[in-house]
Amino acid sequence: MKTRAYTFLDRRLFQILLIYYLVAYVIDFAATVLIYNQDETSNNVLGQLAIQYVIFFVAKLSYVIGALLLTKKFFEKGTLHWRIVMIHLALAALLSFYTAFIGLLVEIELFSKAITLTIESIYIRGLGGLSFNFFLYFSMIAIVYAYDYFQRKKADDLRASTLKAELLDTKIRALQAQLNPHFLFNSLNDISSLIDDNQTKAQNAIADLSDLLRKTLSLKDSKLILLKDELSLLDTYAKMEKLRYDDKWELVKVIPEGLEEFLIPPLLFQPLLENTIRHGFSEKHQKIKALLRIRKTNDFLEIEVINNGKPLQSQSPLIGNGIGNVLERLDSLFQGNYEFDLSDYTIDDEYFCGSFVVVKLKLPALKKYAN
Repeated sequence: MKTRAYTFLDRRLFQILLIYYLVAYVIDFAATVLIYNQDETSNNVLGQLAIQYVIFFVAKLSYVIGALLLTKKFFEKGTLHWRIVMIHLALAALLSFYTAFIGLLVEIELFSKAITLTIESIYIRGLGGLSFNFFLYFSMIAIVYAYDYFQRKKADDLRASTLKAELLDTKIRALQAQLNPHFLFNSLNDISSLIDDNQTKAQNAIADLSDLLRKTLSLKDSKLILLKDELSLLDTYAKMEKLRYDDKWELVKVIPEGLEEFLIPPLLFQPLLENTIRHGFSEKHQKIKALLRIRKTNDFLEIEVINNGKPLQSQSPLIGNGIGNVLERLDSLFQGNYEFDLSDYTIDDEYFCGSFVVVKLKLPALKKYAN
């Protein structure tokens, strides 16, 4: 049977107990000295008292450590808790009589006092110190149990956090695995439509698809990649789409220098741009111009994918497999710390003027990441 691990008497706990015990004993010794001073007792008696306290300190600390080790054995054997409580009560009482025995022995052997060491003398002195020894014993036991509880809770929280991270990692990998077949299916459909029209273009598209798949396979299980690597994937994808649509589809990238080393999820742009093609063309929209714009604002990367295709108000919702997959991955990676918006916007700048379909993404600007 597997037993639960306990943190009884590790190094840090021992230091805590030692400091607590030392402080308690210094306070008790100081109080005793003040009482003796009021009686104008000689320095010789105070010296004997100091020696006694040092011996008591070592003896009691050894006793409590022994009691804790015994308690650990009971826990490992699965002893019922009420029995352990009874054992602690007995050990706390025994500590007082053990201390009385040590004290009498020291007075007789070291200080040659005319005292008889009997069961009755041990009993009487033990009763006198019972309250202090009970308090000392159970306060130290309480420290041990509290320390053990918080250490186990910390370990449980760490295990839960690790498990959660592993589950998220598994989910992200599964989503990326879904994305590749989805993209491959759409790409093969595009290539098949080229075969009858232009075999040379179809052959080039197959070569580009092979290159893109090789690059995506090289990502392995990367959850985040450099922006420059993602843009390289995007260039290959855009090259494939240009083979099919020629001048009917155009991609413009506006990305300031210095952003290439930031990290983003792999295959992030491809589904967003694929959306401009799948849903942008119509009888009134025979040419699609797509703009990918990225900028850094404070601690976030702001990403926009703008296209002049069919407006959203004339379409059904566009959250299909591709974008849905992107959102699920972002949820798993950033735990809600991102923004997504897909809407019609009125734009007037050097690239567009009018109403356009815009995807807006706001992601944490990350530069260091360990897979």
